[in-house]
Amino acid sequence: MRRARVITTSVAIVMAAVAAGCGSDGDDTAAMHNETPVHTEMKTETTQTAAFARLEPAAFADRMGQNKDAAVINVHIPYEGELADTDSFIPYDKILGDSRLPQDKSQEILLYCRSGRMSEEAGAELNKAGYTKVAHLEGGMKAWEASGLKLIQDPAKATEAPAGEHS
Repeated sequence: MRRARVITTSVAIVMAAVAAGCGSDGDDTAAMHNETPVHTEMKTETTQTAAFARLEPAAFADRMGQNKDAAVINVHIPYEGELADTDSFIPYDKILGDSRLPQDKSQEILLYCRSGRMSEEAGAELNKAGYTKVAHLEGGMKAWEASGLKLIQDPAKATEAPAGEHS
C-alpha cells in the first residue's frame, strides 16, 4: 500500500514538472507586449523557423504610433472599415507580389482585417516570402472596436473596385 502511494506521488511530481516546462516557450518579451508569436516554417536551403507577431489592439495601436515607417495594410475583402493611418488596401489572397508592399523585406508591416483570419493568412505568406517584421491585429477590426478604439467607415470605399483592380 505504501509503495503504491510513493509511486503515485512520484508520477504526480514528474507530471507537474513536465507540465510546467511545456507551458513556456521562453519568450517572456512577447507576453509583456501583448504579442503572441506565430510560428511558421520558411523553406530556404535549410528549414528554419521564423515568427511573426499577433498584437492585441493596444499593442497594435502602440506599434502604429511608435513606428511611423511601418506599412499599415488592410487586407480585408470586401471593404468593411479601416483604421486611421492605413497606408494600403491589398486583398489578403493577392498580397504576394503587390507593388505596394515595401521593397525592403526588413521594413515593419502591420496587417489587419475584420476578424484576424485574413491578416493571419497574409502574414504567414509574407513571412514565407522573407519579410522579417510582420505583425497582425489579433481579432481584427472587431477586437479594435471592442477595445474602444475608433474604426473609420468610408462608404465611398465600399463601392470601389477591390485594390489591384483599378486601371
